[in-house]
Amino acid sequence: MTVGHNRVDTGAIRVPASVWAFFPDAILAVCSYLLAYRLRFPGLLLGTFLPAALASLPFVVGSQMTALALIGTYRRHSRFRVITRLVTGVTAGSSAGAALVALMRGFDGVSRVAFLADATFLVVAAVTWRGTYLLWHYSRSTAPELVSDEGLVDRSVEMASFSATFLSVVHYRELLRNLVLKDLKLKYRGSVFGFLWSLANPLMMIAVYTVAFRFILRVRTEAFAFFVLLGIIAWTFFVNSAIMSAGAIADNGGLVKSLFFPRAVLPTATVLFNLAQYVLTASVFLPLMLAIYRVPPSSPMLLFPVFLALQVVFTIGIALLLSTATVFFRDVRHLIEIGIQVLFWTTPIVYDIQTVPDRFRLPVMLSPMSPFIVAYHQLFFFRQWPDATVWFLTTTYALVALVAGVAAFVTWQDRFADEI
Repeated sequence: MTVGHNRVDTGAIRVPASVWAFFPDAILAVCSYLLAYRLRFPGLLLGTFLPAALASLPFVVGSQMTALALIGTYRRHSRFRVITRLVTGVTAGSSAGAALVALMRGFDGVSRVAFLADATFLVVAAVTWRGTYLLWHYSRSTAPELVSDEGLVDRSVEMASFSATFLSVVHYRELLRNLVLKDLKLKYRGSVFGFLWSLANPLMMIAVYTVAFRFILRVRTEAFAFFVLLGIIAWTFFVNSAIMSAGAIADNGGLVKSLFFPRAVLPTATVLFNLAQYVLTASVFLPLMLAIYRVPPSSPMLLFPVFLALQVVFTIGIALLLSTATVFFRDVRHLIEIGIQVLFWTTPIVYDIQTVPDRFRLPVMLSPMSPFIVAYHQLFFFRQWPDATVWFLTTTYALVALVAGVAAFVTWQDRFADEI
């Protein structure tokens, strides 16, 4: 069986390749529903709800796949419409499935929250596998065209796949380093204390939050300022990276049009610039807060670089997505400002995830930054090993964001110069 651009050959039968997408989507729909219950009811509690989940599975998956087919997801259309129809179809199908379950057998033993988690997992998984296939197909179809008949090398083709994009950024690491250093120097140029301001910022935050929570709000939770600041500094790294990366391509039209270099360097540089700020802040904040609140070092704290690396990968993926979208839709910047306000309160920064009611805990954990913030809280505040849900969500979000970001970037980077 060979997969072409639009059709799949199976002997004498030629079937549109988009039709074959129905089968992996159906498998993912089953897996997403079961995974939603596994995360919603950990441990032995799962056995209580599993029979009802299995009984409602055919209704939910059948409704989702029917809605995806009726809405035209498996017909030939542009890539933008694929994502739109996936989201619309899964949402409509999940709603119809919930209605069928309520009508046929009621909601006894069935989790309403699991419906939301299932729909989220299915959309993410469906978009991810399509992006992965797109990258593979793009690199396979363009690789033979690297060298022309005249012996000239098409340098743009070198960056037409996931691995090629990654390697091109590594190859231009000197440019990446210079861009990060340039931004750091520009930020502190002309100031008397220079980089010392990066150290003053966490000191001021510690003083302000400690006074506010201990003496003004009189929060009784021990070391509550430490708890909040753990989330605040990680959140600030993500938000600043997202805001700056949105204009990484659109605001550098001169460079994009006049020079050849991997375009992915620009949004990646904004993330690394903010990472440098975050590392400087954390290097002062963490030791000082551990000393102030007399928190002894523990083994789980050694995992901080692992979760930081996962957050960096996740943030780079989001940066690539946002920088690509902003080139074509300038309203993305305004949507980011609104989205950040919503995400802040759906992320357990100023509250403990364990205080969230059970029926809302999984939706809160599905918020993009929630598993990372919870991981930092578990490592430093509770001094415990992160649980399986945190490991699963942080790893999944990092990989999905990176694949989706690179897929979008590779697909549309050839049009950047025309749209800027």
